[in-house]
Amino acid sequence: MKGKLKMDKENLVYIDKTTKLNNREYFINLLHKYFNSDKLIFGVNILVALDDVKKANEKIGYLEVDKLLVKIANIFKLHTKKVTNSIIARMNGSEFCLFLPQCSDKKALTIAKKIQNDVELLIYEANLSDSINFYLSLYGYSDKDDTSRLLSFSNEVLRKAKLNQDKIYQKSLYTFDNIIDTDRYEEIITKAIDSNSFYFISFKAVDIKHKKIIHNRLSLSLKGDDGIVYRYNKFISIVEKLNLVNKLYNNLLKTIFETPEESLSGFICSFRLPYDYLVLDSNYEELKKILSIYSNNLPFKLIIEIPYNLIDKHFEKAKLYKELLQNYNIEIGIYEFYNKPNSVDYLKDLNPKYIKVDANYLISLDKKVISNIKNTTQIDFIATNVKDKDMLNKLEKIDIYIIQGSINNTL
Repeated sequence: MKGKLKMDKENLVYIDKTTKLNNREYFINLLHKYFNSDKLIFGVNILVALDDVKKANEKIGYLEVDKLLVKIANIFKLHTKKVTNSIIARMNGSEFCLFLPQCSDKKALTIAKKIQNDVELLIYEANLSDSINFYLSLYGYSDKDDTSRLLSFSNEVLRKAKLNQDKIYQKSLYTFDNIIDTDRYEEIITKAIDSNSFYFISFKAVDIKHKKIIHNRLSLSLKGDDGIVYRYNKFISIVEKLNLVNKLYNNLLKTIFETPEESLSGFICSFRLPYDYLVLDSNYEELKKILSIYSNNLPFKLIIEIPYNLIDKHFEKAKLYKELLQNYNIEIGIYEFYNKPNSVDYLKDLNPKYIKVDANYLISLDKKVISNIKNTTQIDFIATNVKDKDMLNKLEKIDIYIIQGSINNTL
């Protein structure tokens, strides 16, 4: 009996008290295990949001709103129960994730529309149509994703849902037939890589406590021959599909070092390299060659960011890159960090300039874990994908003050 009681108490830690759904901590822990498993990884993550619950609380009271949330949770369960191993989680007061493994985009959209109809009817019957908006976003994920990427892109798609008249938006970075003809898109991307037509845009990492810019993260855009500007998140999956990742990044590295942006002179800039590029020995040799020829050309301080996934799976290779870059006074940063039992040892050995962590995941970590990493390694955390002041306040409570994300546009 005592054993069962202990198990029940442990399970309660991962349950939202109001809706009896899994909570964010449980969901993020599950994602880490899922993306590091040997399962066939693809499906759809539906992120839904109720805006503005505060108005509903003022109109009908907290207790009635809680009853409404329980009914909405039951609708989620009803329409996802036939998807094997589906997970429903309450991420915060007004957002929920419906994680649908091995579910097609088409099937997920059908489920989402049924949920939308039922929930909007419930909101109407509660006389809250003028108080609550219900949004659904569908992000099609694959084995190219990880926890940080899934959460980041799900939030991005949700932002688009909130701008859509239908209050629903679907996007899979691995199927572009809903944007333009795939063959035509491939043609645009191939031409851009052959002619090196990409250009850099920067996003700031800001220390909000000391009110200063820590560095500029360089990202990519391209202007196609159709005149349309494409951001990195839109074209990278096509690059992967065409097996052009190596060519793209070797071209970009040559551009950074051979003809650096003079407008960035005197700044600190970071540039991230993807896992698929870094794991190949031939790319290590190519980077070594580029550095030996052009490293003295840089008018700005450069930090190369590598994914934690590389460190976790190929630590010795990560050390090789660290040593190579160190020879040219280039520091490394780590992005898409996730905590594991051996993380502190890895970090102490590599001693990166900083660790970038998805804000949602960072908030879900035990504060003792964060303090242990900070105190043991003396490495700064940078929270990424910070989108609003509520998230900012939660980060400040765990002593995280360096941020990156859309909120920087409002500060």
